[in-house]
Amino acid sequence: MNISIRAFARFREDFGERTDLTVEESCTLPTALRELVACKGHAETLFDDDGTVRDFVLVMIGGERLAPEERAERVLAGGDEIIIYPPVSGG
Repeated sequence: MNISIRAFARFREDFGERTDLTVEESCTLPTALRELVACKGHAETLFDDDGTVRDFVLVMIGGERLAPEERAERVLAGGDEIIIYPPVSGG
């Protein structure tokens, strides 16, 4: 199935603005992000040493922001657009 990953802010520098991927049916979010880093590198940007998605990475799918505890088991559907961005600060 086909999905896309869009990166914003400083993540765009590492991963590019948009990456289209073909993944297996029932692919989870972490698996898709591993596919992204397999293509683009920079695993340390998204993953902790234990292989989990870093808590500070903000992730949205279908306009819904996912909490860190929701990410590991999130199964993707064909056509999903994953948006990743670093924490936003400022005032």
